[in-house]
Amino acid sequence: MSRYIYSVKSVKYGTITGTNTIPASLTQLPDTVKGSVNIDETEGSSTKFYVDQKKDPIKNVKTEEGELTATMQFYDFTYTALAAFKGGTAPTGGGTGSFAFVPATGYTDVNKALVIELDSGEKLNIFNGNCFARITGGGGRDKMLSWELKVVPQMTADLAGSWDIETP
Repeated sequence: MSRYIYSVKSVKYGTITGTNTIPASLTQLPDTVKGSVNIDETEGSSTKFYVDQKKDPIKNVKTEEGELTATMQFYDFTYTALAAFKGGTAPTGGGTGSFAFVPATGYTDVNKALVIELDSGEKLNIFNGNCFARITGGGGRDKMLSWELKVVPQMTADLAGSWDIETP
C-alpha cells in the first residue's frame, strides 16, 4: 500500500526533554503562510579513494548524512511566539504597547522541540531543533511582513536521536 505525506495542519513547539521524546505541553504557532513550508534533506557526502592505475574509485565511503531542515513563514506577529524563537522580550499577553517586541541585544541560541502535524495524519517530530527566526517580506499594498522560522534538528542530550516521522 502506498503512503503519501502532505499538507501542514499545525506546528507546535515546546521545551526540549533531553531525550528523543516530545514534551507533554506544546504551544501552537500561528497558521503558516501558504506555500512557505519547506521540509528538505540535503544530500549526504562521501569520499572516493583512487589508485593511479584505475579510472574509477576503488572505494566510496559515506562521510556525512544529509541534514534535514524545516523552514516556514508566519504572517501573524504574535510577539510571544516571535520572542520564543528570535530571543528578546514580549508582553505575556501579546501586547500592543509602543514596545510590544524588543529583540535580544546579543546572540541567542534557541533550541526547541517541534511537532509538524500533517493533514495526512503523520507528525514530523523534531526532538531538539536549533531554531533561527528572521523578519522578511516587505511593506506595500501587495506585500505583507512575515517572520520566518528555520529549524535544524540536532542530536538529543542522551544521543538517542534528532527527529522521526510518527504514523497514526
